[in-house]
Amino acid sequence: MAIVFGPTASASEEHDARKLCKHKITEVYGVSQFSELLTDQLGNHKFKIQGKVKAGNHKYPFNCKVKNGYVKSYAYDGPHDRHPQSRDDDDDNIGAAIAVGAGLAIIAAIAASSDDSHGSSNISTNQTVLEDDCHDMLQYRIRDEHDGTATVRMKSSQLNGRDLKGEIKVKYLRRNDQRGSYTCHFTKNGQLTDSSYHLY
Repeated sequence: MAIVFGPTASASEEHDARKLCKHKITEVYGVSQFSELLTDQLGNHKFKIQGKVKAGNHKYPFNCKVKNGYVKSYAYDGPHDRHPQSRDDDDDNIGAAIAVGAGLAIIAAIAASSDDSHGSSNISTNQTVLEDDCHDMLQYRIRDEHDGTATVRMKSSQLNGRDLKGEIKVKYLRRNDQRGSYTCHFTKNGQLTDSSYHLY
């Protein structure tokens, strides 16, 4: 079992995030043989957990996003014998991975489908969740690479296959605002793999 620790999170906070993720996947899908867990800290009190679930003789991917102690999204792309039991999962799509937002507003989302040059381009997370991941990564990078006071606001976004593209506005505490463009690339399971931006 490999675990990647974020630089500022406590071990107990990461442990709790993994525990919440595994509990949610088990609760919804009735699977429990987890392996190859990876934990990535995306921001303050925000984690992306991913790994594999053994079902039969194969392993299938799962992932969760946990923010402030709540499972904000989850997905499992493998066989299971149980339909979602949560009352929040009314819009489930049988046979597809499901992502839901949890917290004050809980929204179920059906796996998205589109055609692009990457082959199978189905992303098992709704666009709101992708935008949230992309925003946090862009803000983290701009603060790290330019100005620690930067606040990023996404002005537009468009999902094209597995690429989320759009325009941003960046506000600073002691300098003029900037505008820019961005691209975030995701796997079909909704995992953010790369980001780029251009400020002008």
